[in-house]
Formats: sequence, structure tokens, C-alpha cells
Amino acid sequence: MQPIESSLAGTRGTFGFFRESLEPDGFTLANWDYHRGYFDRKLDDQGMVYLRLPVTVMEGELDSPDAWLELGTPFVLKHVYQTGVEEDIGYYSPVASAAMNQFQEPVDKDAPVEQVWMRKAEAIVRELEKRFA
Repeated sequence: MQPIESSLAGTRGTFGFFRESLEPDGFTLANWDYHRGYFDRKLDDQGMVYLRLPVTVMEGELDSPDAWLELGTPFVLKHVYQTGVEEDIGYYSPVASAAMNQFQEPVDKDAPVEQVWMRKAEAIVRELEKRFA
């Protein structure tokens, strides 16, 4: 996990405002409960590198459009998943392997993040800072 220094931390707004502002840029609500969660944006084609905007609920429940949220410090996260033949099924099938791997825990939940992804994430964060200023 690589944090990104940003003026976004501490920004407050409703869930509806953040959702409407972030979804067109590819962000989706992920790993949430009614008190906190993340708006995630995939940065790579393999779905291993994400820009994450943490949110904390100040008032209401997270899935409610009028819930008040506060953004935390953005960060980039890289998951490394197991690849290759699924040994438990006894043969290699791309369809079966994909179905099995879809639910596997990452081999590394906090892999080092390459500079190309950090630069891309920082550019996105700078655009969001302008939008939310």
C-alpha cells in the first residue's frame, strides 16, 4: 500500500455526491459496511492495482444517498494472485481455473507498486482535488 499525499483527506460530502462524482471516472464502492468503505478504481487491465479512496461515515448509513462521508488519504494497492494450473481439479481448464482463482486469496495483498501506477494514481488524485476544491 502506497499512500498519496492529498488535500482530498478530510473532504466531506454525501454518499450520493461522491458516488455521482466518482462513478463516471470508473470508481466503485468496495469492501464496505455501514460505517466505512472504499471507492476503488482499477488502474491496470488485470485487476491487480487499485487506487483506493477510503471513506468514513459521519452521519447515516453508507448505502444511503444522504449519508455524510469524509474522505481519508488515498492510496494505491496491488494484489498478486496465484496463476497457473489449478491442481485440485486434476486437469487444466481455462474456464475452471478462472472460476476457481476468482475466489482465491491474493498471494500478496500488499505487493510493491511500480512507479507507472503511482504516477497514474497521482494524476487522477490531482484531478479529483481540482473537482472537489
